[in-house]
Amino acid sequence: MKYSRATFLISAIVLAIYPSAIAQAAEKRLLPKVLVDFKDARAVQWKPAEAEAVAVAQGGSHALQVTTEAASSYPSVSMVPQAGAWDVSGYEAVQMEVTNPQDSEVRVLLCINNPNSDGVHHCNVESATIQAHGSGKVTVPFGMWHGNAGHDLDLKNIVSVQVLLDKPGKSHRFLVHAIRAVQLTADMSAVAADPFFKQMRAAYGRGVNLGNALDAPKEGDWGVRLKEEYFTAIKEAGFDSVRIPIRWSTHAAASAPFKIDAAFFARVDWAVNQSLQRRLIPIVNVHHYDELFQSPDAHRTRFLALWQQIAEHYRSFPPALVFELLNEPHDKLTSTKWNPMLAEAIRVVRKTNPTRDIVVGPVSWNSIKELANLELPEKDRHLVATVHYYDPFHFTHQGAGFAGPEAQSWLGTKWTGSDAERKAIARDLDAAIAWAVEHRRPIYLGEFGSFNRGDMESRARWTRCMAESALERKMSFAYWEFCSGFGIYDPQTNAWHAPLKDALLGTAK
Repeated sequence: MKYSRATFLISAIVLAIYPSAIAQAAEKRLLPKVLVDFKDARAVQWKPAEAEAVAVAQGGSHALQVTTEAASSYPSVSMVPQAGAWDVSGYEAVQMEVTNPQDSEVRVLLCINNPNSDGVHHCNVESATIQAHGSGKVTVPFGMWHGNAGHDLDLKNIVSVQVLLDKPGKSHRFLVHAIRAVQLTADMSAVAADPFFKQMRAAYGRGVNLGNALDAPKEGDWGVRLKEEYFTAIKEAGFDSVRIPIRWSTHAAASAPFKIDAAFFARVDWAVNQSLQRRLIPIVNVHHYDELFQSPDAHRTRFLALWQQIAEHYRSFPPALVFELLNEPHDKLTSTKWNPMLAEAIRVVRKTNPTRDIVVGPVSWNSIKELANLELPEKDRHLVATVHYYDPFHFTHQGAGFAGPEAQSWLGTKWTGSDAERKAIARDLDAAIAWAVEHRRPIYLGEFGSFNRGDMESRARWTRCMAESALERKMSFAYWEFCSGFGIYDPQTNAWHAPLKDALLGTAK
C-alpha cells in the first residue's frame, strides 16, 4: 500500500488567524526591572543558610557565587531589599540568570516571598536544571508554585527572593547573576506575524496515544492489548493520528548485534498497518528504555543499533509513518549526553530514511523548559520537536499510585478554568511555539492527560483548554492515553468517555 504524504494532510483542521489570546500585542511593554544585580552592595543584603555566598566580578559584570555542602537539605541564600520590599506590579514573573561552572548539572530553585512565607504559602516557586558548564534562567511566573496555579502574591510587597537547592545530595558551586521582574508575553505578536508561523500547519492533527500496550514489558502486562476495533473507533471518532509507544529494549538481545525479536517486529507491523489502512498517521517511538536513562554511555551503542534495525525495517513504508527517537529522556541522560546521541541516531536513520519525519524532544521528560538546551542538526529540515505537558501536576496526577504516596493527598484537586489557570497553560505553550518559530521547527505536543481519579468535569475542562490551546498555536497533539488510567475509552463497555472525547475533538462546548 503506497500513499503520498499529501494523502495524509489534515483537511479537517482549519485554523483561523492566530487567536486574539495569543496574537494581540501588549498595549505597552514594561522594560525588565532589576531587583538584584550585585553591583550596589547597599541595594540588597544576602543571608546565606547552610551555604556560602560571595560577590564576584566576572567579565565586566557582577554575580553572587553560591557554594553549598552535600549534607545540607535546603541550602539557600535569601536576598532582602534595603528599602524593605519590592513592588513588581505590572510584571508577570521574576527571572534569574545562573551560570554553572561545574562538571555536573545543578537544579536551582527560586522562591519569591511575601511576609510570612513558609516555602509553600505566601510565595511562588519554580526550578530549572542548569547543565554542566552551561548557563540558563530560572523563571517564576506569578501565581505559581512548582507549576500549580492559585498561589497568588501581593506583588507590591515582595520582601525577599530566595535561591535554594532541594536536597542536592552533593556539594555545588554556581553563579547567580541579575534577578529581574519581567513580562513573559512580549514576543507573541511577533510570533504570529512571523512568516514561518504563518505557513505552519498541525501536520499530525489531533491524536491519541495507544499507551500501556506495546510499551509494557510484555503486551497485556498492564491490562491493554491492542485490537483492530480500537483503530476503527479512533478513526471514526475523528482523530487524525495515533502515537504508538513501543518498548523495543525488552524485545532485543542484550549483546551485539542487539537483534530485535522477529515476532515482536511483526506485532508492531500489525499496529502500523492498522493505522495506515485507516489513514491514521502512526508515530512509533522508543519508549521506556530505562537502562539508557540510568547508564547512557553503556547503552548508547545498543540504542543506535535498535534504530538501525527499525529504520531498515520500515524504509519502504509510506512517508506517513513517523519515527520518534526516544520518549522522555531524563535522569542521567542529560542534554550534554542526549544532544550528541540524538545527532548520531538521526544519522543512522537517514542512511535508509532520508526524508522521513523524525520527532525529537528535550530532556527532563520532554520539558518545555528544556527546549532551550535541545540541539538539532540545522540542515535536516524533516525534524519535528516534541514536548509533553502535565501541569498542574497535582491535578493531572492526583491519586496515581506511580506518582508516589503523596499523590493520594492531592485527591479532590479541581481545575476550574480560572483566568490564572488558563494563563499558566498559555504561558508555557507560548514559550514552546516561540522556540519553534525561532528555530524553524514544527512542534508536536506528544503527551498530555489527566488521571481518572480527578472529577470528570475538571478533566474535560482542562483537556479542552489543552487541545484548543495547542491547535491555536498550530501544534499537533496526542492525548495520553486511549483506554487505561488516563483513558478516553472504556475497553469494558467499548464506549468513549464522551466529555473527554468531545473536549479533544471540539464537538461539544
